[in-house]
Amino acid sequence: MGSTRKTLALGAAGALFATAALASTAVADDVAATGPNVITVAGVKTVTVVKGTSTSVLMDYDNTNDDAKNGCNISGVADSELDLSVAATASTVTFQGGLASSFVFESCSDQAFTFTPTATGETTISFGFVSVDGFTGVDGDDFDISGMTFKLVVVDGEDEPADGDGDGVPDADDNCPGVANGDQADADGDGAGNACDLNSYTPEVDVEADDASGQEGDTLATSGSFKDADGNASLTLTVPVGTPGTFTDNGDGTFDWSLATDDDADGSVTVTADDGEHDTVSQAFTYLASNVAPTVTASASATAACTVSLGATFTDPGTADTHIGDIAWGDGSSTSLGSVSSPIAATSHTYATNGTFPATLTVTDDDGGSDADSADFATKVTPSAILQPINTTGARSDFKIGSTIPVKIRVTGCDGANVSGLTPTVSLAKISTPDPDGNVAEESVSAPATNGLAMRWSTTDLQYIYNLSTKAAQTNGGSALSAGSYRVRVSDPSFFSTPTADFNLKK
Repeated sequence: MGSTRKTLALGAAGALFATAALASTAVADDVAATGPNVITVAGVKTVTVVKGTSTSVLMDYDNTNDDAKNGCNISGVADSELDLSVAATASTVTFQGGLASSFVFESCSDQAFTFTPTATGETTISFGFVSVDGFTGVDGDDFDISGMTFKLVVVDGEDEPADGDGDGVPDADDNCPGVANGDQADADGDGAGNACDLNSYTPEVDVEADDASGQEGDTLATSGSFKDADGNASLTLTVPVGTPGTFTDNGDGTFDWSLATDDDADGSVTVTADDGEHDTVSQAFTYLASNVAPTVTASASATAACTVSLGATFTDPGTADTHIGDIAWGDGSSTSLGSVSSPIAATSHTYATNGTFPATLTVTDDDGGSDADSADFATKVTPSAILQPINTTGARSDFKIGSTIPVKIRVTGCDGANVSGLTPTVSLAKISTPDPDGNVAEESVSAPATNGLAMRWSTTDLQYIYNLSTKAAQTNGGSALSAGSYRVRVSDPSFFSTPTADFNLKK
């Protein structure tokens, strides 16, 4: 809505004040109308005001201290006010209540001359010396009042533009006409003042997210935040489509990110904050899941005197990894298992010589991480079955009580050669009393019995021999054996197996 108030078209203020202006060469007290709103052109001081505006012009009263008759220098006088006359040249200008005919300085201080013009036009207002009250012998020569004269120009004002919020800024120029905001602050420069712009500020990074690191199999995680002076709830946080992991915009400027890993991984994530109006702002972090080598547990078992079977289990937190296996048998040979998974099926290997060998199984993942485990394997020697004259297959052998029974075996190593130097021992156990039918009667042997229980090595026959006496049996404390069925056993710590044979003793 418009207003009937008037403003000075030239832009001058309604109330005009002059500042002090010293006249250093004056010999009388100076009184002058001066100031930024008193415009002087070619020596003429002009004050332009709007008709109907109460106007004050400050008169500067400067004491020169050079003349004892000047009002400010009179001593011993209780009241030494300076009285001046006021006159205006004839013009169309009129004044509310009329123009004052006198102007008084009641003390040595500045004094405002006030008037309200009520008609337009131009006039010159001047001042004349009258007296200094309470003191005679003073005249106009003791005062310089010529500087008080000024030309007054009174004009019609323009209609003051509407200012609905009363903040001194016309509505047409106000960036927020509905809310008083004299400072016209506009943080984002979008033409809408902060006072009524709900989205005035550009978002900013608040807390930078830490880089996320760990090992494969871990869940990597980090968090960060943005801020906005308009309120963090105005922000929308996003990451590019296809970004690995789980991203959560918490709706308050903060975010969380996590990634469950099943393999080694690395990369970076950029998080962007958008308030829907201003430039977006971003922050980035990196993530790294390091590879972890598999953990292998090997197990070995002997399947023959010179043959080992080696298998393994392994674990790997990188469940997406693929693996290959290799075995080093410890004798200079190796086996490539190719692609493997846990558990690794057992693989057999036969050694060509006797000894103890570290069989090592290595598992390597597709990222180059590996682990190995070893199992020592000690070979054995291989005893033959018990040789004739005791049957080990077919019908059981029959021997007469009082005879000597030769117990014979051969022993070979991993290289297939006969092994001497051992001390195999013989044991005997009675397994039944009745004589079973269908047995083979063996001839009596007259060889002398072997002392003790250890077999002897025959360099001629390349075998171990033990003569078992049934009349004075070494296995029976030297007493004769009774009729019945017996089981003879040959054993040695170096044997992979223990050969046995059953036979019958008869009267």
